[in-house]
Amino acid sequence: MKAYTEALEHELRSNPDNAGRRVTAHLLIPGWTTTGTQEHKPGAWRPEQVVDAMLSGIARGDFYIICPDGEVTAEMDKKRILWAAGDMTENRPPLSRWHLDYADVAKQACS
Repeated sequence: MKAYTEALEHELRSNPDNAGRRVTAHLLIPGWTTTGTQEHKPGAWRPEQVVDAMLSGIARGDFYIICPDGEVTAEMDKKRILWAAGDMTENRPPLSRWHLDYADVAKQACS
């Protein structure tokens, strides 16, 4: 989804028929969010909070709209994103943050 949305935004930005940026794409990355009929848990965001953050991000012109939740700080989110990118650049297994061989190191790096 990430790569598709990035490519879509690039196409929209580069298309002369989209002069004035009438159409844009944005990548919403929600944190822990209560959805459907699930019971709301402390720390999770409600859907309205995610929508408000999304609309604010769109108004600012942000492409990546990263919604935190009540469990982590924005700084922790950034560290986790960088760790996940390292899965590719360091050839770790996907989602290595939860892999037994990397969990302890990831916990230190991402907190």
